[in-house]
Amino acid sequence: MAAEVSQQSLAQSLQQTLSPNAQERKQAEKFLETVEQAEHFVVPLLQLVNSSSTDDHIRFAAALYFKNFVRRRWAQSEEAEDTISQADRQAVKSELVGLMISAPKKLQLQLGEAVSIIADNDFPEKWPELISTLVGKLSATDYHINNGILQTAHTVFKGWRSDFRSDRLYAKINYVLSEFTEAYMQVFVTTDKLIDEHANNRAALQVLLHSLMLLCQIYYDLNCQDLPPFFEDHMAEFMQTFHKYLVYANPQAEGDDDDVAGDLEEVKASICEIIELYAQRYEEDFAQLPQFVET
Repeated sequence: MAAEVSQQSLAQSLQQTLSPNAQERKQAEKFLETVEQAEHFVVPLLQLVNSSSTDDHIRFAAALYFKNFVRRRWAQSEEAEDTISQADRQAVKSELVGLMISAPKKLQLQLGEAVSIIADNDFPEKWPELISTLVGKLSATDYHINNGILQTAHTVFKGWRSDFRSDRLYAKINYVLSEFTEAYMQVFVTTDKLIDEHANNRAALQVLLHSLMLLCQIYYDLNCQDLPPFFEDHMAEFMQTFHKYLVYANPQAEGDDDDVAGDLEEVKASICEIIELYAQRYEEDFAQLPQFVET
C-alpha cells in the first residue's frame, strides 16, 4: 500500500532531493516514487506549489515534479492502471488555471507544460469549462492577471501549429473560436488603447507590450490551420493594428538589455510571423498585404 501523503512529507522529500548527499537524495526519490501511486497524491502536490509560505526552491521542485508526474501518469489507457482518481483529476483541473494565472513566472513555465499535456488529453470533451474559465477571469484593469490567462491560452493552443489536420483538431479549434474570440478581440482593442494612454509610462508599457505579444501569439495559433470567418470578417481592424506596431517606435518601450529581445521586438517578430502566414496561406483574402510589403 502506498504511503499517506501530506504537504509536509512532500516538502521534506522534495527538499531532500536537492541534498548534496547522494544517499539522502536516493531515499527521497524512492519515497516519492512510492507515494505518487497513492490515490490522493497529486492534490497536496499541487497545493504545495501554491503555498506562498513554502520556500521558493521547494515550490519549484514541486512544480517540476507535478509536470513530470502529469507527463507520466495523466494519459489513460487500457494497458496501464490509472492511479489518479476522477475526483483528483477534476480537482487538478479546477485549481490549475487559477494557479497558472497567479504563480510566479518561473513556476508558470513548469505548470504551463502540465496544462498543455492535460488539455491535449482532456480538452474539450473532459474539460469543457476550460475556455469559459479563462474568459471569466479576464480583468478590465489587472494586466498581470490577463497575462497569466493569455499565457495559459497560448500554452493550450500552440500545439495546433504542428498538428496534422483532423476532424478532432478542427472540432477543438471551432469550439475555442465559439467561446473565445469575442473576449479575445475586446482585450486586443483595449490593450492597444492602453498602450497609447501609457506611452510615457515605461513600467506599464512593459506589461502591456507583453500582453500584446501574447495576443499576437494567440492570433497565430487561432489562424494556423485555416482562416476562421471571425478573423476574415475583422481582418482590416487587426491588420491596421499589426501595421501600427510593426512600425511603432517609442524610447520608453525599448528593452533594457541590448543582447536580449525586449517586448516590443518580440511583438514585431510575432507580427512578422502572422504576415508571413497570411501571405503564404491566405493571400487571396489578404487585401492588406501590399501595405506590409511596402513597410
